[in-house]
Amino acid sequence: MRNFTLFILASLYVIPAFAQRKCGTEEAMQQLIASNPALQKIRERKEEHLQEMTRSIKQSRALMKTVYPTVTIPVVVHIVLRNPALVTDEQVQSQIDALNRDYSASAADISNIPAAWKGRLGDAQIQFCLAQRTPDDNPTNGIERVTTTRNSFSVSNSASAVKHVSSGGADAWDSNNYLNIWVCSLSDNYLGIATFPEGYAANEQGVVITYTGFGTTGSAVAPFNVGRTTVHEVGHYFSLRHIWGDESGCAADDGIEDTPKQANYTYNCPPFPLTDACSVDSPGIMFNNFMDYSDDACMLLFTSDQVDRMRLSLTEDRASLLSSNGCVPLNLLDNDAQILSVVSPFGQICENGFTPSVILKNQGKNTLTSVKINYIVDDGAIKTYNWTGSLTALKTATVQLDAGTAEEGAHILKAYTVSPNGIADDDVTNDTAWTTFQYYADGSFPYAQGFEGSTFPPTGWEIKNYDNSYTWELTSDAASAGTKSIVMHNLAYNTNDAIDDILSPTFNPAGHDSVFLFFDVAAAAFSSTNSSNAVWDSLQIFTTSDCGQTLDSLYKKGGASFLTRKQPVTTEFIPTASEWRRDSVNLTPIIKKGQFRVVFRNISNAENNIYLDNINIVTKNTLPYLKEKGITIGPVPVVNQLYISFLEAPNDLDYIAIYNTLGQLVTKQAGSAINNNNRFIFDLVNEPNGIYFVKLIYRNNVKTIKITKVN
Repeated sequence: MRNFTLFILASLYVIPAFAQRKCGTEEAMQQLIASNPALQKIRERKEEHLQEMTRSIKQSRALMKTVYPTVTIPVVVHIVLRNPALVTDEQVQSQIDALNRDYSASAADISNIPAAWKGRLGDAQIQFCLAQRTPDDNPTNGIERVTTTRNSFSVSNSASAVKHVSSGGADAWDSNNYLNIWVCSLSDNYLGIATFPEGYAANEQGVVITYTGFGTTGSAVAPFNVGRTTVHEVGHYFSLRHIWGDESGCAADDGIEDTPKQANYTYNCPPFPLTDACSVDSPGIMFNNFMDYSDDACMLLFTSDQVDRMRLSLTEDRASLLSSNGCVPLNLLDNDAQILSVVSPFGQICENGFTPSVILKNQGKNTLTSVKINYIVDDGAIKTYNWTGSLTALKTATVQLDAGTAEEGAHILKAYTVSPNGIADDDVTNDTAWTTFQYYADGSFPYAQGFEGSTFPPTGWEIKNYDNSYTWELTSDAASAGTKSIVMHNLAYNTNDAIDDILSPTFNPAGHDSVFLFFDVAAAAFSSTNSSNAVWDSLQIFTTSDCGQTLDSLYKKGGASFLTRKQPVTTEFIPTASEWRRDSVNLTPIIKKGQFRVVFRNISNAENNIYLDNINIVTKNTLPYLKEKGITIGPVPVVNQLYISFLEAPNDLDYIAIYNTLGQLVTKQAGSAINNNNRFIFDLVNEPNGIYFVKLIYRNNVKTIKITKVN
């Protein structure tokens, strides 16, 4: 785990007095690059492209004498505080107003721009509106308030904790259609943090602002109460760098031609002109730029080249915001039924029969009392379900449709509404929803998968990528056998406790006495195993006998005992041939549950990569005597090793002890020492020949069995 350790300096109810601006955007980006060095090259290529295209746009606009058309970006503000009422609706609107003024070069204090910089003033013509509709097309004022139990949020991983309900925050609205702004208490005196377009998951894209630097009223505190912390962070969101290039010294640059070279950030509100080692002559550095660290009152402009870069980034990286209807108020029609989503089937189903489930929404003014719901799988026959009930405007209901069957393979199911309240639908554009699902017949024993095929995941396998970030993938970098394996890039997965599953085909163990899983694994860590890390990457193995609804845990390993390379690896771990280990899991206990799938679960804590290969699932028939008696002891007579095997692992066995004829204890093992094969192994090779007594000490009784030892 490689996270910044940030200390909480103030509780929610004490407004801190910030003396100097502190932005965590570049810090978080460097943390991301440190965890995945490949991102540095991606960023460099992106930077080169932005600079080249910005120059081209600048030349074109100069020749054409064009201005940018005004665009409007929908905004949702998530207020996540112990008392979210501290940030009022008026304060939120004051921030939107500040954004609109500064992104259209129309703020009242624009007259304070020094004459030397007035010719470089840029007008982005970007406007912002509080969202008028949710992603589900419900009315909203664009403000969501969430009461959290946390005093503050760290900027680590771009303040990812505030962006998820599971960690005390608020989930993002669809970042393709909304600019998400989270307002919270940021720890360690950070004012804000933003995500550049590249490197971050879609559900973490947006801007985080501390509540004392947000807006121009209410909890906003001078000198950061003119709304320009958010102006600054939204600049990052549109690919602007800090004006000094995020490095000390004159070699660093922000990639913008019309901003002077600057050695470092500027604090407070210095008098103009201000020179430094990089811009030694007047007018010096542009400390009035929104991308410096000056106080709000001294931040006054974006330059023309910065505007070109932002508009380029908006067009190339965040173009879906331009076509979003988030700013369009709802105009409810009289009769408008909608399939909001198809709940099931989804993903891989374990039986070829299924019952579709959809969410029906009344998007109209009139109460919905009846509607036909059709569904079709691929190009098959249309099935119709006649729904009746009572749904008032904007309400939803979950509806189960008529059952269907599916052949093997991947399928598309389309569901759509017809004839709400027995008449034509006033808006047919929102009638339809889709889902994809797969069905495959049971796998057969013995089963082997080495991931050598050209299709991934292989037939019958399924990947569950819960956060739409890094997940299991095929690689030819390493293999325990053949040329390929599968890998979780935990080195690049810069988050904690993220779960990714890959599921095997379905198997039916009927008629088999025992089932065993064998697989090859390779793993390394970024941190030293001697460090104080409380959490590590881990691999868990479950089985599911109800198609994923519940899981039975059979294997869990992480930390030093799991690693196949014991030394820390700070670059991408690629195992050598000797750095693979063969592990096994006894699946026999779940046979009685019937049909099952094996779930391989990676839990990332930002350490290093885990590889899997050469997966085998095999069956073994039980000896008739073991089936009948539930226990075998042999061989008898014993020469070297004595095996004590159980049909099922006994849960009330305290220990097994072996005594000689003098009543002396020869050896013993705790009942918990039973291995994955439900077996105890005793080595008697060095014991003298003769009679011995095996005592099985249960909680409520004792069984004694006599054996003979011979050479």
